[in-house]
Amino acid sequence: MLAPLPNEPELLARCAKGDADAFGAFVSHYENTIFNLVFRMISRREDARDVTQEVFVKAFRNIGSFEGRSSFATWLYSIAVNRSLSERRRRAAKSRRSEVQMSTLGNEDAGRPYDPPGGEPAPDARLRSDETRRQIEQAVAALDDDHRAVVVLRDIEGLDYESIGKALGCSKGTVRSRLHRARVELRKKLRPLLAR
Repeated sequence: MLAPLPNEPELLARCAKGDADAFGAFVSHYENTIFNLVFRMISRREDARDVTQEVFVKAFRNIGSFEGRSSFATWLYSIAVNRSLSERRRRAAKSRRSEVQMSTLGNEDAGRPYDPPGGEPAPDARLRSDETRRQIEQAVAALDDDHRAVVVLRDIEGLDYESIGKALGCSKGTVRSRLHRARVELRKKLRPLLAR
């Protein structure tokens, strides 16, 4: 987890009074970390940029509701996780609507998901380490929302159980349980990779 800004309490007080410059210090300090968290949650770079911006806008608008019971970073992580989960649900609903529309076309391609042209290079053009990374990212992306959130926050972002619990609104025991289940599921999904 990223260390807090040295003058964080003073900056928070200024932000509560509407000081956008003070909030800019938070954006500069936390932007990359929040972007990486969001990207790992939703797996699309452009969408992650938009969601990251929305996270900071929401944080600035609601800075007065930050009570300091957790660190500012934990509060920001909470907003980022919730916004990422909302984006995933929105995209899933949109995807279901698109599938229904495609299936009404009546052609032989209607049952297949749309594959836009110009994607990534063929798998055989990648290095083995890139392929391994991709398989791990796909396995994490396939986890359900609760399990994915704890894996990203603990194993990728390095948050402690207490901070994760505060960010997700659950107990440390629940965090441990979800993390255990997520890791078991990841081991199953990555078994072929681990057998190499």
